[in-house]
Amino acid sequence: MDRKRASWQLLKITISLGLIAILLYRISPGRLLQYLEKIDPGWIAAAVAIFLVSSLLGALQWHILLSAGGVRMPVARTISLYFTGLFFNNMLPTNVGGDAYKIFDVVRTGHDPHKVFAITLLDRVIGITGLCLLALVVSLALFLSGGSADLGLYALVFAGCIIPVLTLTLSRKISPPVRKALSRIRLWGIGERLELVFSHLGSFRSFPALLGRVIALTITIQVLRVSTHVAVAMALGIRPETRDMLHFFVFVPLLGIIMMLPISINGLGLREGAGILLFARIGFREEEAFLMEFITYVVMVGVSLIGGVLFLKRQIAGTISMDKDTDSGV
Repeated sequence: MDRKRASWQLLKITISLGLIAILLYRISPGRLLQYLEKIDPGWIAAAVAIFLVSSLLGALQWHILLSAGGVRMPVARTISLYFTGLFFNNMLPTNVGGDAYKIFDVVRTGHDPHKVFAITLLDRVIGITGLCLLALVVSLALFLSGGSADLGLYALVFAGCIIPVLTLTLSRKISPPVRKALSRIRLWGIGERLELVFSHLGSFRSFPALLGRVIALTITIQVLRVSTHVAVAMALGIRPETRDMLHFFVFVPLLGIIMMLPISINGLGLREGAGILLFARIGFREEEAFLMEFITYVVMVGVSLIGGVLFLKRQIAGTISMDKDTDSGV
């Protein structure tokens, strides 16, 4: 790691720790402990189970996209790589480190690196689009039923995330010239990679059944991931009313967008601070919002440890295999 990159990572760590320190000072650990002492382990187990199922479905979505792009692997192998990538996403100081690992591991089996990169990026794009689509529908429904003006603004934010992707995917008039312009970007091969991504996106027009299946799958995944937050709230003794619960499907996607800002370590501190501001709008206390977001993150990290175990198992198996080859004189 060069000095500039190391300095940037150090700054991100400082920002994350600083934000957490400020929030803890503002809330006070004593108030947090009162909630932690009464936490319901049954609901925490439910949160773990929900996020685990969403991750398995996420692996299935990636597998479907890889297969559609001509990258064939056993489902078990895809699941193993997906969870290992999830592990590295949570443990490395950037949330794309796991994607790099997944791409490297698939490519070393002989597949085209640009294609694997494009499909993996496409998987991310579809996930974000599905999350924003879900949030757009809910925010509009709440706004039109008498919700605050902020919900209308949130709807515009989500629409702004979705429209460019749908236009570049579905419009036969706009997509070609835009893709041609993007393909001229030579820096780090970005243009070529973006062209591949949108080429794969556009190819789904010819496979409506596959497109429908992927959309249904990604919406299900996002509903489960938002529900993980709801389960953690229940564990803390928070019982939001039905209308307030619908706000989770607006606020959690907003947090996802905010956490894309590369100014903290995996969104730590930024997630909790933004969560306090958003959930205060539906009556959450600061300590409730802080703990809900932080514990949800811990749940996600806990599930991702499965990937760490699978990675370690593969490393040990690889070492044993190399030792056997050495002993046999290969």
